[in-house]
Amino acid sequence: MHDLPQAAYVNPAIQPRCNLMIGIPALNSLYINATSTGFSYNDLSAGEQQLNIESIADGLHSVDYLTSEIHANLITLGYRYSDFYFTFNIAEKVDAKAFYPSKIIDLAVYGNDNLIGRTMSTTGLGANATHLREYSLGIAQETNDQLSWGARAKLIFGKANITTRRKPFSFTTEDGSYNLLAEWAAQVNASFPLVVTTNDENEVNGIDVGEINIMKYLFNRLNIGFAADFGVIYKTDPIVWSASILDLGATWWRSDTHQFNNTGSFAFNGLTDDDLNNTGELLETLSDSIQNQIKVFENTETYASTLCPKVNVGGTYGFHPNFNAGVLVRTEFYPRRPVPSLTLSLNTVQLEYLAGSISYSIMNGSYNNVGVGLGIGSKNFVFHLISDNVLAFIWPNKAQTANLRFGMNLLFGCSEKQQKKKKKSFKYSGPGCYTYR
Repeated sequence: MHDLPQAAYVNPAIQPRCNLMIGIPALNSLYINATSTGFSYNDLSAGEQQLNIESIADGLHSVDYLTSEIHANLITLGYRYSDFYFTFNIAEKVDAKAFYPSKIIDLAVYGNDNLIGRTMSTTGLGANATHLREYSLGIAQETNDQLSWGARAKLIFGKANITTRRKPFSFTTEDGSYNLLAEWAAQVNASFPLVVTTNDENEVNGIDVGEINIMKYLFNRLNIGFAADFGVIYKTDPIVWSASILDLGATWWRSDTHQFNNTGSFAFNGLTDDDLNNTGELLETLSDSIQNQIKVFENTETYASTLCPKVNVGGTYGFHPNFNAGVLVRTEFYPRRPVPSLTLSLNTVQLEYLAGSISYSIMNGSYNNVGVGLGIGSKNFVFHLISDNVLAFIWPNKAQTANLRFGMNLLFGCSEKQQKKKKKSFKYSGPGCYTYR
């Protein structure tokens, strides 16, 4: 939907056709997203009273994810100067992700019968959550009638973070004795006002949330980061190719930092008749053994966390002056596993008051994603409402992806006279900024 200014969020080479773009403060674009790559709510129970655990285990990937995102653009501006288009944006972003390998679920569902004499090692178990503020400055240029390029630099100020270091967890079943040995090495990094009490050996006794000064939290500039986006568009007749790579960068966390470490092991040597006759004593013994191994130690070293890069490659085929058909391949590079998706779409082009799109996507392990995009405009105003899966709002129990983006922009400087002042002579009749008559 290149007619909408928000298209530049996924490809910085796309530029609004109007000379001046102003986003309605805090309402320019709000994006909400939730995904599950492994299962939907319906997969958990399928209408039954008991969980269908085996069905869930059989449908998982090597590593699966639960994610949620809320992105709000606070201030957005765009301005054309000569052959260049400059954009400035301030965004508030909250992202949370949990990762779980299928081996862990298989072990819980099917037991360790197929692990006799072997060691199972899992990677990819963990989670992270981040709140950050992003200041971005973009530049785009149409170098000729065919090629356009764009880049965006981002200055990041982290507000809060929790990140796990995804070290392997191993589980060994001895041949013959069936004794079990579990070994682990876990680390959790956090940047948040916490009150941690420790003993003389720096072992953690308790963790509480400290007093939070809201103004200090919101304007904290100690956790600085940098990132960049890049994009290109290449036009042939009748195909327009596009590609972008987003969120290449990292954040360094320096304020209220905590690193929690635990390395341990646990051996289970089976049950005896005495154990079965004294289950209370058995459970107490097992509990004491586990607690002796789960000793968490804390330090306050700084650390870094990376963003989640995304790559988009696509093209549109213009089969009518006002319509094109598009295909887009998108890949998000999560830890331990890339998550690809494929989208097919039918889109409007340069209708006077309307930008529209209907899409079908294979994404997040799901095939039932039908999307709708809508941009409605008057002379200098455009409102957009977009979702990759409108079926999630009809049958939420079957959805593995649910998202929504909406917002409003003011656009100025699209008359032919104003375009010529900026050395641009094209006509444009998209929503919110059409050629004056």
